[in-house]
Amino acid sequence: MTKELGYSFGTWMRHRRKTLDLTQPELAERLHCSVNTIKKLETDARRPSKQLAELLAVQFHIPEEQRSLFIEYARGDWQAVPGETKEDSPWQSSTKTPRKNLPASTTSLVGREKEIANVRDYLERANLRLVTLIGPPGIGKTRLSIESAQVALPAFPDGVFFVALAPLNDSSLVAPAIVQSLGFVTTSNLPATQQLIHGIGDKRMLLVLDNCEHLIEDVAPLVSNLLSACSHVEILATSRESLRVSGEWLYPVPTLDVPEESSSIDMETASKFPALTLFAERARAVRPDFTLTADNVGTVSAICGQLDGLPLAIELIAARMRLMSPQALLERFKDRFILSADGMRPASARQKTLNNAIAWSYNLLPAEEQKLFAYLSVFSGGFTLESAEAILSGTATEKSVPDLVASLLDKSLLQRIPDREAYGEPHYTMLVTIQEFARMCLNEMGEEMELRNRHLAYFIDLAEKGDEEMHGPNQTEWLNRFNTMSDNLRAALEWALKSGGDMKAERLLFALRDLWFMGVHLSEGIERAKSVLVRKYPAQTASARLKALNTYLYLLWFAPVSTKADPLNPGTELASIGEEALHLGAQLNDRRGIAFTLLFLGYAVAEQQSYALAHSYLDQSLEIWRSLEDETYTGLTLGALGELAMYEHKFAHAQKLFEQAVPPLREAGKHSYLGIPLRRLGQLAILQGEPSRAMALIQESLQLNWTIRDYDGICSCVAAMGALCAAAGQSVGAAKLFGVLDAVFEFTRYGMMPLDQQEYERGVSELRGQLDDATFTAAWVEGRTMTLEQAVAYSLELPTSL
Repeated sequence: MTKELGYSFGTWMRHRRKTLDLTQPELAERLHCSVNTIKKLETDARRPSKQLAELLAVQFHIPEEQRSLFIEYARGDWQAVPGETKEDSPWQSSTKTPRKNLPASTTSLVGREKEIANVRDYLERANLRLVTLIGPPGIGKTRLSIESAQVALPAFPDGVFFVALAPLNDSSLVAPAIVQSLGFVTTSNLPATQQLIHGIGDKRMLLVLDNCEHLIEDVAPLVSNLLSACSHVEILATSRESLRVSGEWLYPVPTLDVPEESSSIDMETASKFPALTLFAERARAVRPDFTLTADNVGTVSAICGQLDGLPLAIELIAARMRLMSPQALLERFKDRFILSADGMRPASARQKTLNNAIAWSYNLLPAEEQKLFAYLSVFSGGFTLESAEAILSGTATEKSVPDLVASLLDKSLLQRIPDREAYGEPHYTMLVTIQEFARMCLNEMGEEMELRNRHLAYFIDLAEKGDEEMHGPNQTEWLNRFNTMSDNLRAALEWALKSGGDMKAERLLFALRDLWFMGVHLSEGIERAKSVLVRKYPAQTASARLKALNTYLYLLWFAPVSTKADPLNPGTELASIGEEALHLGAQLNDRRGIAFTLLFLGYAVAEQQSYALAHSYLDQSLEIWRSLEDETYTGLTLGALGELAMYEHKFAHAQKLFEQAVPPLREAGKHSYLGIPLRRLGQLAILQGEPSRAMALIQESLQLNWTIRDYDGICSCVAAMGALCAAAGQSVGAAKLFGVLDAVFEFTRYGMMPLDQQEYERGVSELRGQLDDATFTAAWVEGRTMTLEQAVAYSLELPTSL
């Protein structure tokens, strides 16, 4: 079966008709419909009525017992059909759909049926693996890529993944951004590109790389490498220019059809022009009583014609219908745009047209809205009302910031992201081309530096507040907040480095250490820390330097062992960083900073089996934390000493240390830190032959981690529960839990601490010796079909007495 067969009703119908040796006119005659109807059905431009579907069932010889399913398939959402279908009866296939992360749409896509069919046809050809949608800004490349990827989803059983490149200003983040979108976990010291190649392998998946133009020199070789190394991956890119990569197929996205200037237009012919339909639909969204009539259709046609059928320009102009008639709109339009029929259009005419459309909308704004519009361009990846009001308060006098934002939203200069909220607040953004225009305005105002400093100050405060909350009952809320604002946090850090602030980059870096540990890949955090460490601005203070050094040590502490073997080799990078940090701490008499350094160093060298050195570091750290009466870090350091005792197999001593660590952490409400000693006490209870006590402790740890959605901690608890089941003779249950983790580690970025990883691997090895191959495989496969949430529920429901 070829790649295109069986994926949608239209492609299946076309294949079936040809199998029966029928032409489109012959089938149309049998069905008593037009040839045009057959063409639309076979390109999925429309679906058959129930009556027509019943006639198709007869003509295509569908068995009586399958006809109801066939009719549902013909009339239903064929996009949900799986990638692997039956050629003759795809309606009988599994309903399981491939994974995807495509953004949700909030408006209909007008006039793009042909383009969607064309792009899908490209994607479903086995010999085409790179398709680039090219065209000017505002032409609708992003939206077309999303809709085309959606309809092509069944052809990619391993998933369709959307990667937004517009928020990225650093080309080194392209590969990590794709890694993050795919949900891959950093498990080796390979560069991000090699991680992608290893993770994708021979999977059949589609990557949608959106807005490549500003990073094209780095995106192109990355795309080339992926296509060469991964034989089944396909890429759909959007860009203002081609990637110029071998095997690339370009698809120039056309403008929407508009009537010719000299032609007459009436209500009968108006429906043939998508530009008019789009204008009418968007105008009706802001003015419910608006319709195309014989009186206004000529005016609307003239407006769309002067906009060259550019979708974004039409949407912007149509939004003004709330305030004026089409004729008044056209008169204002002519005054504002510098367009003529004498060829005053350079090669970038559509760019010019779009800029004029945005400029026209901008010039119609009141002065305060113009100012706020420009100011909002300082955000990267969007903003909330809270963040906009905090940064821009005092800049508005007549109206509040929320009122001004609402007004800009009404005029289509802002968009609300429907499937993205920041801690319960709506999230707003600008289209890329609109934001570029807004930034130009901000630059002309001469206020960019001041606004970026305000932006930086806000996100430093936000990060430092979140740093206090990240390990308590509000961890999930703050982690979501950090992840939602990650593009802004990156932009703030980049500005802090660029502007050379006295210690702002170091403050932000230190406050974000848990964001990189929990919410974003560690490799990015480590690279960011390095970029701060190498800067040599005179304004950089010793205390700022100490924060940067401690951040780097902290991230190396949590990094997988395989990624840090070299930097943690005693006598090399670890020694030099630790020595400098301790020297700075002593110079500043910063006992808290010294205690951080000693804690991070102690944990790190313990993993490298430098136990004597680890004891020295951790004992000194504990002494300082106790003298500072810091209960949280006293408990955390006791836990680190307990981990060290576990490495040394001094289990009785480890138990005492963990028992001492629990009370201060429980008192401080540091749930993620508390989960570790509770889990360790449970593991020690297993070794002591006390399954009931082990069950209670591990379940408490699991419940804490689940409450705050600490997925790494959850995985470690599930591994501990699997070990407990195995020790209690429940080998099949243990195999299921270990099977769950196997799937989780394959498809997500979640991981475990070294001791837990060792226990997981040891448990799997022991189970293989306890169970015959068939029983082990059946339980393992069943576990792989469970979600992590199901595994948590299963673990929490296990009786205390196994």
